[in-house]
Amino acid sequence: MESLAFVVSLMIGNILFSGPFALFLTLPRIRTISSGLPFLIFRRLAMGTAAFTGIFLSLIFIFNSLPFIVKAISLLCIATHLWAADREYGKFISTRLRRNV
Repeated sequence: MESLAFVVSLMIGNILFSGPFALFLTLPRIRTISSGLPFLIFRRLAMGTAAFTGIFLSLIFIFNSLPFIVKAISLLCIATHLWAADREYGKFISTRLRRNV
């Protein structure tokens, strides 16, 4: 039972911290540290891995019968990953609504 609790705590920790990690990787200061191609590949690969695991686990938590707070955290994780993807690629929000155009 202790190993099951450990696995569940790792899953919840992933959905808690993968969204802010992806947002951290898309900060303008982080992007200007190094504009080289290897850094860009590493940053996008790390962001994609965090997004894949975070959104996948969030969807598992949303579609199972769990308490509301876990589902709310899962929705927040999905929202932060969409925000991070928008900051990185700029495809989700219209250019008229963006502040940094």
